[in-house]
Amino acid sequence: MNDDDKELVDRGICPVCGNKLAHKEACVECEFCGWALCEES
Repeated sequence: MNDDDKELVDRGICPVCGNKLAHKEACVECEFCGWALCEES
């Protein structure tokens, strides 16, 4: 993930489709296109 994508994710915006991200447990997911990012523990 590049810096521009990380900034979008930090703002709650999907870097793929631009829709709002939803927080699900340790992940952020886009309910529109299915993109997801999970934190590794």
